[in-house]
Amino acid sequence: MEQKYAEEFSKILQDKEALEKLQKQVSFQDFKEKYSVERATPLHCPACSQYGYVGGSLWINKEDHTKFVCRKCLLEFKVECLTTPNDELIRKIKEAER
Repeated sequence: MEQKYAEEFSKILQDKEALEKLQKQVSFQDFKEKYSVERATPLHCPACSQYGYVGGSLWINKEDHTKFVCRKCLLEFKVECLTTPNDELIRKIKEAER
C-alpha cells in the first residue's frame, strides 16, 4: 500500500501542473489559517487599487467582521460601516453586482 502512495506522490512531483496546483492549495490554506479568514468579499483592497487596476479581494475575519485582509498584498484593514452592519452591506454589494 505504501508503494502505491509513493508512486502516486512521485507522479505528482514530476507533473508540473499538478505540483503547482498543490502548491497553490497549500498557500491558500496557509493564508486562511494565518489570518483566520472565512471568505472573500466583493470589497477590493484600496492599497492595490491604483491606476485603474482592480485590487485584491478583501477576505473577512471569522471572529471579527470588521477586520479584513487583502489576498494580494496581505495588508490588514479594519472597516466598519456606521450606518449598516458590515454583513448586510456586503450582501447588498453582492446583489448589486449580479
